[in-house]
Amino acid sequence: MLQWKPADKKAAVCFTIDDIHPSKSTDYYEAGGDLDKGRLGLVKWLLDRHPELKVTLFTTANWREISPVPTRKFLASLPGVRDKFFLAKRYQKDTMNLERHPEFVEFLNSMKNTEIGFHGLYHVHKGLKIPVEFQNQTKEEFREILKEMQRIFNKSGIEHVKGICPPGWNAPNALLDELIKENFDFIASARDIFTPISRDARTNMSGIKGASLIRPEAIKENKLIHFPTNFQANSKVERAKEIINNSGLLSIKAHIVKSVFGYIAIDGVDELYMNYLDSLLTNLKNEYGDSLWFTSMGEISDYIKKNN
Repeated sequence: MLQWKPADKKAAVCFTIDDIHPSKSTDYYEAGGDLDKGRLGLVKWLLDRHPELKVTLFTTANWREISPVPTRKFLASLPGVRDKFFLAKRYQKDTMNLERHPEFVEFLNSMKNTEIGFHGLYHVHKGLKIPVEFQNQTKEEFREILKEMQRIFNKSGIEHVKGICPPGWNAPNALLDELIKENFDFIASARDIFTPISRDARTNMSGIKGASLIRPEAIKENKLIHFPTNFQANSKVERAKEIINNSGLLSIKAHIVKSVFGYIAIDGVDELYMNYLDSLLTNLKNEYGDSLWFTSMGEISDYIKKNN
């Protein structure tokens, strides 16, 4: 069995946030661009409240999505045709390119207990599933996307780990192959907040199905580490304790944006969700104390490489 945590730790806790990019409140919506005056300020508040907590910010290299749902309604109603077009307006290319936002990059680099992971290149795709960037592309197309995504990260100076949460959690097999060729350490694909917790529970919701629901595991001939997401804003404290009591990884998810054109993200970062996590973490620390390993996906990946 994969040795993924120290022997003296009963279980582990990690926290990840998707959709980080430089958009400000003066744009269509704020996704981190307002720095400590915006939603990242709420994240910093939670980190200050719990100095042992760590967060992975899954960040998009050159964000272009404006609406996550189709706004070109007539075109979206045409089967066959709609899959060949972008069904909503997009940002002009490079508007949100990290290379053009050094203050944003500097702020992310300065956040304590924070690591940066990849969250796609543009976060858009043709057809109805606009945010699901990795779908039916060829291996060559996946390779080009990954290389450009990494080029932007490296050129911008953003400090990062070699891990990715694919937009919409979708991870085609061809993408996994290309991630291995590009020497990625981990992928966070499967999100499942409904399957009952047990030691052998498997994911059956978004992203990769059939993976462990409560612990990281090696996939693709042990060449890539996969992490599940098993807890978010509408999950109950009891679910968190069931994961811990089964010696698992409590993998908490959030999205930086709360509301987009009427679409409300249940796990969007706001005061209510951060207060809930504050209460949850206080509860868990009081009950389990030092037996919990507060860690990150990048840190676990490094531990696995050194101990297996």
